[in-house]
Amino acid sequence: MLTKTAMIIDDDEDLGRLLIPMLEVRRILTLPVYSLYEAEKYLSYMKPTVIFLDNSFPDGLGINFIRNIHLADKEIKIIMMTAESAKWIEEKAKAEGVHYFLRKPFSVEAINSILDKLELGRNKHREVL
Repeated sequence: MLTKTAMIIDDDEDLGRLLIPMLEVRRILTLPVYSLYEAEKYLSYMKPTVIFLDNSFPDGLGINFIRNIHLADKEIKIIMMTAESAKWIEEKAKAEGVHYFLRKPFSVEAINSILDKLELGRNKHREVL
């Protein structure tokens, strides 16, 4: 079985602290990166199964980075997350091929539901309940 991997592209380190344990439970190896520039470098040799992508960065907009992800590998699943409320961002993200779009703040249940739909591991804690 191939190892599932995730990349979290967000300049807020707190998001990684929230998502990494959730992904580890599902046996998904996770790499947090904090800029689009850094993400571009990693995508030149790393092809994660899923990317969690924020929109606002000091070095650009995540929405404009979606094409770079598709150029690296069209099979990468993209979950875009933003605190911005402008409807055009969600519309453009979906037009660019984002698989799921979340507004911050989001719930743990929302992330687990998306991961289940993408068939990315099993949440062991929920299986016990």
